[in-house]
Amino acid sequence: MRPLPLPTLPLFCVLLLIAPVPAGAQHADVDPLRQRMGEATFRDAGLDHLSAAQLAVLERWLTTHPDAMVDAVPASTMPIASAVSHSSNPKAAVDSRIAGSFVGWHKGTVLTLENGQRWQVSDDSTLTTGHAIERPGVQVTRALFGGWWLRVDGYNTRARVRPAN
Repeated sequence: MRPLPLPTLPLFCVLLLIAPVPAGAQHADVDPLRQRMGEATFRDAGLDHLSAAQLAVLERWLTTHPDAMVDAVPASTMPIASAVSHSSNPKAAVDSRIAGSFVGWHKGTVLTLENGQRWQVSDDSTLTTGHAIERPGVQVTRALFGGWWLRVDGYNTRARVRPAN
């Protein structure tokens, strides 16, 4: 079998992403949303009435927009990352968790923490987890010559970040 020509490969990948999910696969691979929400919440939200294809589209959207579904925090109670970055304490650090699901980052990604802080990746580092991780622990520490580093528990990669709020 000959390898696919290079221009055909991206088209093949796109087709795999938009291909409908077979009806029998609905509860096997495509239902991580049901697992994350729990059966009762999934049913109460009316998601059990969606077709397998509709659930696949919803799951794909949630995976590619991890910051879109972060719980709303009133602005008056939200700790501001810039307050930490202007702290006079040179050893100031933040220990928190990422709010919601985490699938990774790339330059420009804004990560919202459970403490309400928002940090934007400012370097070219990337991290892809391969699957959604719920509420992973995260540390934001001051860099040696200014700025901030963010590291997610269980991963050896760190990103240079700046306050996003």
